[in-house]
Amino acid sequence: MSTSRRAALFFVTLVGLSLGCNRSQNTQPQTGGQYGYPGQYGQYGQPYGQQPYGQPPYGQPYPGYGQPYPQSPNAPAPTVQTPQQKPPSAADVPVVGPVANDPINNVDINWMRSEAGSIMGELIAALPAANQQKVKAIPFFADPTVGEVNAFAACDDQGQPLMAITDGLLEVQAYIAQFKATDELFGSNKLDQYLTLLASQQQAGKPVVRPQAGFIDPAQNVDGRKVQRQHQLFEEQVAFVLGHELGHHYLGHTGCATGTQSGSRGVSPADLARLASNVIPLANQPNELASDAAGTNNLLSAGARRTGYKWTEGGALLTLDFFARLDQLTPMSVLFSFERTHPMPQLRRPLVQATANSWRSTGGQGIQIPGLGTLFGGG
Repeated sequence: MSTSRRAALFFVTLVGLSLGCNRSQNTQPQTGGQYGYPGQYGQYGQPYGQQPYGQPPYGQPYPGYGQPYPQSPNAPAPTVQTPQQKPPSAADVPVVGPVANDPINNVDINWMRSEAGSIMGELIAALPAANQQKVKAIPFFADPTVGEVNAFAACDDQGQPLMAITDGLLEVQAYIAQFKATDELFGSNKLDQYLTLLASQQQAGKPVVRPQAGFIDPAQNVDGRKVQRQHQLFEEQVAFVLGHELGHHYLGHTGCATGTQSGSRGVSPADLARLASNVIPLANQPNELASDAAGTNNLLSAGARRTGYKWTEGGALLTLDFFARLDQLTPMSVLFSFERTHPMPQLRRPLVQATANSWRSTGGQGIQIPGLGTLFGGG
């Protein structure tokens, strides 16, 4: 049996299994897929730079972050980022000596918001033309709601599509990237320690638990190799999350991404929270798995187009492994809202890996599933 056929059968099997793997029931349909609650980056309705952050082109540099990391006297002037143009990040530059004031080390939420916008632009640029047309004008919001760890695709009350990611999810992913990079380079177990910290201290709806100062050895924390690696991991994690949510729109799960949208209008934080909460967990699970596969293909296709570090599925697997292990440590608790609407990470992980393997074995063409076409095709 071919790799593509095995992967396709594996996907169908997981769709069936997922129907019994959610933690809650909600009977009010509204959104497509979810990773969490919404909001808008910065003050609602206020622009970053010369244009609203949440409107294309994505990734408008936040003031002070228009230059690549690490900073250097010869760094170029700030550049407006579009889906086809992105300044090099710390993931792309050669390894250097100690790096002071790295935004991931500092858990700089403004930088992470801007980076998420840049990543979304790269993902959209890598989609096939038909899918790209459906999502290229979708506005992108963020949610500063305390304790929310999620991202989602939805339609507003006017039937216009939108996407959002929470500050909490970006913060958790920054910590995961830091501690995984540290463990890889120095043989430590910081990621395990962070998992234990979250499991023992995190409470639903409360601020994301932060490790105490000195959690990482100061010299290791600023090591150029570690800083470069954590940027690679952070980008891959965010690319998987946003690729998953984009998939909900262009696969038709939301029903409002047609390519004719003019932008979400009059959406407040309360509106977005309401939209994010209206989802049917049980019926939504096959869509979640389809979007996992589509998002994996999208991040790999976008990674292949990059001139620096090429994104892999490693960040997706890292994210899913982390939350699977957190579930095992907190079997009686639901710490984060996405756990109520997504299949168990233990089911999602092998699908992501199978999709990535198929993407490579078919030269980026994706998996052919009868009746659905190239569901996971790249671009």
